[in-house]
Amino acid sequence: MNLTIRTVCVLSVGLLCTLPSSVSAATLTEYSVGHADIGLAYEGGELELHYHFGSPASLNPASTEDEFHPSEAYVRVPDATADIVTPSGQTYYNTNLGLNLGDQFWVLPQSNTSGVPFLGFNAEELFGSPITSAQLEMTGFSGPGEFAMWQNGNSGPNTPVMRTNNGIGSDDLIGLSLSGHSHYNLGFTQKGVYDIDFKATGFGTGLPGGMVDDTETFRFVVGSLTAVPEPGSFVALASLGIVAAATRRRRRPMASTPSV
Repeated sequence: MNLTIRTVCVLSVGLLCTLPSSVSAATLTEYSVGHADIGLAYEGGELELHYHFGSPASLNPASTEDEFHPSEAYVRVPDATADIVTPSGQTYYNTNLGLNLGDQFWVLPQSNTSGVPFLGFNAEELFGSPITSAQLEMTGFSGPGEFAMWQNGNSGPNTPVMRTNNGIGSDDLIGLSLSGHSHYNLGFTQKGVYDIDFKATGFGTGLPGGMVDDTETFRFVVGSLTAVPEPGSFVALASLGIVAAATRRRRRPMASTPSV
């Protein structure tokens, strides 16, 4: 480590002790409306998780760039997504989210709904790389309530592919298609800030050791909070205005909406 980088790291750690624990939400990019994906890319021999925002996704502050590192943005789950547990869904939501009859919860829907985020999971950028299959696993979680992710079937909601009210285990994962992408319902039981750690793994015989992975934290803000804490030590780095290039993926002009 050269002297300049070492000095930056020491200053950054020191600032963690002096900066406020929360800052204005304007310091992070808020995604609140339109289509976007949590995406995977393979560059320089590394797997990279990122946000891919389509047009006309609504970003605040506005941006013409479409790819962001997870530490640079968060997903707003607006009050308009709130729902109530009814008798017909009581058993399902009690089992999978710990809710009771009449309890309120918030859901980003798997179908495109006007005025709310339409967030998917996309591995299409891996097509043509040494990676031949991929998966996404929930490995960590913090929040004021519970989280679950599921799809609706012909006869109603299917068993969640990820949920937190029974702990986090090896079954909290989904497979990702390299030729398309998928959408799920994302449910939350309380207002507040949720941080979800996703680990992406790509497999292929052409990879060193046969696999490559990346773990990143994705933030969801449920309800109308007006101040959003920065993710971890990114507070110090952002306040210094340094290493920004090291924390973000390449950004490209926002050209068109990702395929639905």
